[in-house]
Amino acid sequence: MLASVCCLVVGSDLLGEPHVAEAFGHSGHLTDSQGSFELYAKKQSRVLLMSDRASSNMIGTIMTLLATFDEAGILPPEGTAQANQVIHGLIQLQSTLMKSASAELSAYQMAAEDSWLKDHQDMQNGVLQEKGLTLRVLETLIIYDQEHPMWNDPNIGSAMQEFNVSEADWLFIVELFHQADSVFLEQGRSIHAVYDAWRMKFPGGKN
Repeated sequence: MLASVCCLVVGSDLLGEPHVAEAFGHSGHLTDSQGSFELYAKKQSRVLLMSDRASSNMIGTIMTLLATFDEAGILPPEGTAQANQVIHGLIQLQSTLMKSASAELSAYQMAAEDSWLKDHQDMQNGVLQEKGLTLRVLETLIIYDQEHPMWNDPNIGSAMQEFNVSEADWLFIVELFHQADSVFLEQGRSIHAVYDAWRMKFPGGKN
């Protein structure tokens, strides 16, 4: 059975649009619950979809990232500040990338995609706008950030902070990604294969 739920309520549109309330649940061992997480996720998606600005596809991407990290066994214990931080960070990072009007951030995203496409022809242009903060989008940003730290640009930093994403949030997400990737590589598995399998179980995954 799932452990007690840790909920994070976030989001008010900074451009004057209606307040958006989003809640995500998280337990310490999501994948050990023999389907309980899927059932819980469906309940949570119904809560999220009550918002007139929420997208089931965007909800699904965050759920899938959390499930992928959980399968790697690297999510922080439930109820801790770090557990709240990763949920908050993923939700708000996606909101920033999807909604920010920052020209600098938009240019950074395009440069990251262009850099990826030089070596990976399978990635579609505009993937972020189509699918939200997918694992592939997150990895693209992480790789580009290694040589072009986004927080070195004060304009990008300001854009992130407008949506309550701190540099500490970003660095923590990066750390979790690398930890999960290492765990799956040691197991002879691909983090992308794990992500893709989970993606089919959440909102928008079968579209």
